[in-house]
Amino acid sequence: MWLIVLALPAVLFGKTYCVEVERDPYRDPYLGFAVLRTVERAVVESGNSLGCGKGSRMLRVRVVSFREVPIAFTPDQRVSAYSLYLTLRVEAGKETFTLKGTVPYSQPTGGLGDIPRRRAIDDILDKLYLNLLEKLRGGGEDADKRRDR
Repeated sequence: MWLIVLALPAVLFGKTYCVEVERDPYRDPYLGFAVLRTVERAVVESGNSLGCGKGSRMLRVRVVSFREVPIAFTPDQRVSAYSLYLTLRVEAGKETFTLKGTVPYSQPTGGLGDIPRRRAIDDILDKLYLNLLEKLRGGGEDADKRRDR
């Protein structure tokens, strides 16, 4: 019952978006999944709905830049910390905008495993999520640059 109540505003007032994440040129297996999950969450939480039927608007997302820059080294000259840079280009109908972010992360064990990197991807997408949500709601204002009024 509560699901119907929560979905009712999206059906009555929102738009329907068909989300398409263009192929990731960096071939990172987790990045494409995380970007799609974040964009779909922003669409739903902005009062819109997901669907690729007749009358839906295309929402295309492309990873423009994805870089890891070493920022710290261990005594053995192994990289222990990185800055992760991500740039996304979003096309929502006729509107096109770019989302950029940076987040540091460390590999305390000298590079064993993929978990810290995946967490860094989630962290940077959480930062970009607020700006995407604001754009989809129609505010158009950068969430990072808003002032208390």
